[in-house]
Amino acid sequence: MNDELKIDSGMLQFIPKGAYYEGKDQQFRAVQQMWSALFSFDRTLFSLLMILNGTGFSKGAMSHILLSNPMLPDEKALVPEGLAFDYETKVIEYSLSKEKTPRAIKNLLMLAGGERFGRINNARTRKLILKYIFDRDAKSLDYLAVNYKQKIKKLVRHALGIQTLNRILGGDHSEFNYWIGRYNKNVFPVVRFLFDLGMDDGKAYQYFPMIERYQRLKQAASNGDLTNFRRYMDGFPQRTLMGFRNTYKLDIEKSEIYDTGSMSKRDKIQSVAAAKRSGAKSFTVNYDNQDIQDLWKIYYQKLASDDNDDLLDISEAISKQQEKIDKIDFGPTAVVADFSHSMYGSDQRPLSPIITALSIISMIENVKDVLYVGGKYKAMGSFGTLFPSGATDITSAFLKALKSEPQTVVIISDGYENSPKGMFEHTYNHFRKMGSRVNVLHINPVFSADAQKGSIRRLAADVDPLPVDNYKYLETEFIFRKMVEHRDTVKTLLVNKYHKLIGA
Repeated sequence: MNDELKIDSGMLQFIPKGAYYEGKDQQFRAVQQMWSALFSFDRTLFSLLMILNGTGFSKGAMSHILLSNPMLPDEKALVPEGLAFDYETKVIEYSLSKEKTPRAIKNLLMLAGGERFGRINNARTRKLILKYIFDRDAKSLDYLAVNYKQKIKKLVRHALGIQTLNRILGGDHSEFNYWIGRYNKNVFPVVRFLFDLGMDDGKAYQYFPMIERYQRLKQAASNGDLTNFRRYMDGFPQRTLMGFRNTYKLDIEKSEIYDTGSMSKRDKIQSVAAAKRSGAKSFTVNYDNQDIQDLWKIYYQKLASDDNDDLLDISEAISKQQEKIDKIDFGPTAVVADFSHSMYGSDQRPLSPIITALSIISMIENVKDVLYVGGKYKAMGSFGTLFPSGATDITSAFLKALKSEPQTVVIISDGYENSPKGMFEHTYNHFRKMGSRVNVLHINPVFSADAQKGSIRRLAADVDPLPVDNYKYLETEFIFRKMVEHRDTVKTLLVNKYHKLIGA
């Protein structure tokens, strides 16, 4: 099936950010073809694959395809035994629940015509949007309405339509109860707040205190009242405070916003450089328990900008995560890691391929040797690492790897061998003819629109590469591998996984 359809797990791992040799438009068109091919071939398999690890963008795109194509009567009859009739909706809702809030909202905005996708406004779409927003407790809705007000406002308008929305805002209780009250009958004041009508209910503030603070902050900001603005800003979400500061041209330093506002741990890591530039004094980051790829990313950013703050803490956190991370055992293993110039990635995702490579290396058990191809070492005090540089001589590293007599050689590379081109395949075939039993595994962290089949380039015709944009996606790739010859077995596996993760 893989050869016939030319699909691989890249369809679940895609991010439209481009690569060193290709733009995002080329990549997007290539992955669209894979989505379309699998959807036409087996809609149920297409749907169930969304419960595997993958990127939020891919899950959003696949949800868009499902929602824009109503199930036909013959397709409804083919729902596998053991799956609920509305299993597609449950899969989409599950995928949304696993995304961080910003990504989940982006996926919903795809349905309103965002991120290259056309507008959809059918019954399933309307229900999905309104349920995501309003089927939650008051504290969660309070936070959502304040932090993502304009985007939530756009989604509600899209789901309801102008006429229905106007009737609800005008006080039509039957319309409100039909569309929104079914999820939470106490949220009408929040709907009014989203559309700048005030909550019109003093009692509502006890349920939605963040909205009350938001309104006080907005009033102070619009009046230029810095005293009252500072009175209410302590611990308020940094993103919203910065928005008020910029919109109303408040005479407040960015450093004060960073020192006072609240942020998630992940947002803090991504904002370290900006906070430092602003002169923030009490902005601190706890690097423990952060995702290893996020840690490698900030480590590289600091070395690239000659910033040695927190490098010891980051390095120690990486070591801790390397010990905690779930391992995969390929037997005694030698790793060949491509650090050539093409592994830099794109300007939108700089260094992403090598950050993924380093994270994957941490997953491999029983590593006898790691050999690097290309790369240029940069040191800063006692810290340092390789940056992508030079040509791609996979063959020399492969020959060195064989000297340690491993059971498996794992090659992590984008597949752009150029020193010289084709030499690895020639050498690999020679050892195969000589009877070598070494297992060669090629992991490719870079999507390629010009691959001969699938989404990534290969180093040798007989070595099927594994597309892995994030170390978390290895399970996804292995399941795609099994799909080649065992479609029904994989579908059964996914149905069982569906019941385990989602239930009925």
